[in-house]
This record gives sequence, structure tokens and C-alpha cells, in this order.
Amino acid sequence: MADWTLEQVYRDFWSRPLSYPLLRMYGDFMDTRRYDRMPFYFAPLGGQVVSYEDRIINLLDWAVDAHEEARNTEDRNRDFYQRAVYCQKNYLRYQNDTVCNLMYDVQAPRPVYDKINATVDRGNFAFYLSAAAVHAASFMYMSFFFRYRRVTALPTLAIGSAYYIFFENVNNIMYKLIVDRPVLQTTRRLGFAAQAQPVGTAKNRGLNYI
Repeated sequence: MADWTLEQVYRDFWSRPLSYPLLRMYGDFMDTRRYDRMPFYFAPLGGQVVSYEDRIINLLDWAVDAHEEARNTEDRNRDFYQRAVYCQKNYLRYQNDTVCNLMYDVQAPRPVYDKINATVDRGNFAFYLSAAAVHAASFMYMSFFFRYRRVTALPTLAIGSAYYIFFENVNNIMYKLIVDRPVLQTTRRLGFAAQAQPVGTAKNRGLNYI
């Protein structure tokens, strides 16, 4: 971290996402040579901590974009921060089956991926905003409804189970309407109807999808 200055930190906080300077400083800190410049790392506990941290970093490195290195040479030799940012940006995108099909099963032009990413990002933002509003209103109504009622253990379990079913079904319906439907429409309009896969349906996969 010796090459970092206050000016660089200030610039990163203003011109980069909030996660950039935090992950950058953490990555530089963890890249410092163990047991050399960090005398407060005591063995064997220090070795266990480092080994566990390395396993997490390796999982982040390969869990999401393990397939991209063969097609996108820019992904090679990425550091921890760059891998973490990639996971942060693409985690919600890869929850959608159609987006995964386009990413891994075909080699579409870059404008196609830009349009699909913009569609799924816009849909995810609207979905989480709508879901938060719906469930906040539901909790407020439940609080108002049970304000003078005494609920024992068994009714509490029944209410929690009922709300879990409500929560899951409402989220699934909203995701299909707000996120999945626009993605499917955009995919078909761009000429990739074979890769369109509605949420909840199955499709045979190739080895490149594993």
C-alpha cells in the first residue's frame, strides 16, 4: 500500500463506486507478503486465516466467470478487487436463465449483451424496489392487524409459514412480470429466441454451462 496517496484515495471515492476504494485497500492489504511485513500474523493461527481467506477469494474468482477466460482474454490475471467487482455487477444478471444462455451458449455481438444487460439491470432495480414496497406495506398491515392480539407459539408458526408462502409466490410473480418478461421480449426481438428460457422451466445444458 506504499504507492497509495491521500489524493488517490480522494479521487477514488469521488470518481469510482463506493466499493472501489474499500476493496482496493483490502486487496492491497491482503496482498502484503505474509509473515514478513505483517509481524502481527502469528503462526499457526495466521496461516489458518490466510488459507481460509484464499479459499474465499478463489471461490469468487471462479464461481461466476470461470467460463469467460477462453473467450475474453481481458479476464486473465485479474486481481481480487476486479474479480469482486465482476461478481458484484453480474450476480443478479446470472440469476436469470435467459441471460446465462446468451452468455455461455452463444457468442453474440457486444451490442446484444449491452442491451440484455441494460434490460435485466433495469428490471432488477424495479423488482427490488417494488418488492421492498410490497413487503413493507404487508408488514405494516400485519402489525396493525395484530396490534391488540396475543399470539402464542402455534399461531406464530402458522402466521410465519403463511407469510413465507406469500413472500415466495409474490416475489416469483413480480420477478416474472418485471424482470423475466422484458428479458424474454428483448431476447426474441434480437433474434435469439432459441436461448429464451422462462423462469421455472428446464433446458438441457452443455458441458460449457457447468
